[in-house]
Amino acid sequence: MCTFSGSSLVAAKEVNTSAAIAINPTIKAPLFDGRCGDDEWLTATKIELPAQASIYLMHDSDSLYVCAKGKAEDYTVIDLYIEHAETGYLHNLHASAQLSERVLIDKEWGEVERWNLKDWSGFWVPYAGNEETEDGRRPKFLKGSHREIQVLRKKFAGNAWKMMIGVSAINHGGDSREYFYPEQAEDSDTSTWLSFSFSDT
Repeated sequence: MCTFSGSSLVAAKEVNTSAAIAINPTIKAPLFDGRCGDDEWLTATKIELPAQASIYLMHDSDSLYVCAKGKAEDYTVIDLYIEHAETGYLHNLHASAQLSERVLIDKEWGEVERWNLKDWSGFWVPYAGNEETEDGRRPKFLKGSHREIQVLRKKFAGNAWKMMIGVSAINHGGDSREYFYPEQAEDSDTSTWLSFSFSDT
C-alpha cells in the first residue's frame, strides 16, 4: 500500500487476504451528492479497479462511508458485503436505482428487502424521466453519478469488518461489466474476503 495525495491507494491485484486494509479516518461526514471525487473524499482509502472504476472508503467514530466511482457513461452500481462477527450472518447492502439489503443465513440468501433500511443508507441511481423504446415506454436513469453508502458502525460488531465489494454497470469495451474486490471474492465464502480495520483499533 502506498500513500497518494493524502489517501491510501490499493491496487485491486495487489491483495494479501491475510492482511487487514486500513480505512482512513475523516473528521467530516461527506455530503451524499453522487460525487466521490470531491475534496471531502481526498483522505479516503482508495481502491483502483479495472475500466477506470474505483472505490473510496473512510470512517468516523459513528459510520463507515463507501463510494464507488465510475466513468461518465457508467450507471455504477455497488454491492457491499459485510460479515456480522457475532452472528456469523452475511449482509449484502445494495445501491442501484433502489437501495436494498439481503442476509445470508445457513448458506442461503434471504429475500431482498427494498427501502427497509436498518442502520444504513445510500445515494441511489437518480431517475431521469422516461424514454420510448421498441418495448414501449420505460424509466430512464442518470449516468455518471457515483454510488455512496453510509453504514452506522453499531450495525456490525468490532473495529475490523470482513468485507467484499462489488461494482457493476461499468462500461468496458461496449459491455456492462462487474468487478469485485478482492478480485476473486465469492459472496458466500468469507475466506475469500478481506478484513478492513478502523483506525481507532
